Amino acid sequence: MSLVACRACGHQVDTSALACPKCGATDPAKKISRQRRDARNSIILAVVWITLLGFTGVYVWNTLIPTVKQYLVKPQGEAVGRP
Repeated sequence: MSLVACRACGHQVDTSALACPKCGATDPAKKISRQRRDARNSIILAVVWITLLGFTGVYVWNTLIPTVKQYLVKPQGEAVGRP
């Protein structure tokens, strides 16, 4: 049971305390609050997903769309209706 300074107010609190008895900060022994940690993790996750979706969109645009167009567009040189 060691004491550390609260990250919010500097009051000495036990490392296992869930909240500071003086200011009420959650996880007072941690360097970063739970809310900030969750927000940071959410931002990182959003950036990863946006990047993945962007690369997937570029891949589809450059690879699959030309293939689909090739099958849908009639060749210009062929006469329609003649064997």
